[in-house]
Amino acid sequence: MSFAPGHISLTFAVHPHSDPLIMGSTGLGIVLPQGVYCSIVDENKENCENVIFVENQAIDDPVVSRAIELLGHGNKGLSIYLRRDLPIGAGFGISGASALAACLELDKNLHNCTLAAHQAEIEYKTGLGDVVAISSAISDGNFPLIVERKSPGANGEFNTYNIDSKLVICVSGLGRNTSEIISNSEWVEIINTVSSNLVITDYDIRSVIKAGRNFTDNAGLVNGNLVEILDSVPLGAVSSVAHLGTSVIAVSDNPDELSESLGKYGKILIY
Repeated sequence: MSFAPGHISLTFAVHPHSDPLIMGSTGLGIVLPQGVYCSIVDENKENCENVIFVENQAIDDPVVSRAIELLGHGNKGLSIYLRRDLPIGAGFGISGASALAACLELDKNLHNCTLAAHQAEIEYKTGLGDVVAISSAISDGNFPLIVERKSPGANGEFNTYNIDSKLVICVSGLGRNTSEIISNSEWVEIINTVSSNLVITDYDIRSVIKAGRNFTDNAGLVNGNLVEILDSVPLGAVSSVAHLGTSVIAVSDNPDELSESLGKYGKILIY
C-alpha cells in the first residue's frame, strides 16, 4: 500500500505554459500527516478498463486515471482502491495526492510518479503545485512540513522548513472549484499581482500562516462564511485559508482554546 500526504496551499502564483510539465505554481504550503492511501489489484478482468474505488464505491476520477495512463498502465483491468483521510475539494490537495499515491503503487520511482501526477492535475485543472509539494515532503521523509515552491513545474525547486507548533485545522464548507479560479485570467492577474508583492523573511509556522492570511485578504479569496470563521480565532492566534478550498488552518499558544473556537464551524483536526 502506498501513501501520499495532503497539502494546504497558503500562497501561490500561477505560471502558465503550453507544456504541462513546465506549467505550475510557486508559493508557500504545508504538507500534512494525513492524505491518501492506495492499493491496486490486477484482477485479470475481461474488461480492460481500470476501475477506481473510494469507500467500496466505483467512482470517476479522471486525474487518477490519466496519471496511471501516463505511467503506461492505462486500460490494464486494474482495481484501484483509494482511502482518503481528508475530503476532496476542501483545500487539502487530495486530487493530486490521490494521483500520486496511485502512481507510487505502480512505480516506486518518485520522480516518474511526480511527473505523471503533476501533468494529470494540470490537464484537468485541479491543482498547480500540490503534487510537487507533496513529492518534496515524501522525499524529505517528514510531515507536517512547510514547503516553499521556488520555481514552477514538475521539476521545480523547493525549500522545506520544519514545524514546531501544533496545527489546528477546521474542515469547513462544501469546497471550491479550483478550475474556476485558475482558468480565469482576471483571477490569475489579481493572484499573481498580490503574490509578487508579498515580503516573506521568516519561515516559522506563524510567519508563514500570516503571509497566507495577507495573501488571502489582498487577493479577495475570502467569502462571507470564511470571514466569520477567521474572525472567531482567539486573540494571539493566527489563521488563514487552505487554498483553493473553504477550510481554515491556525496556530496558537493555546491549541485547546483555538480548537473550541473553531469547533462550531466544522470538524477539527490537530497535528
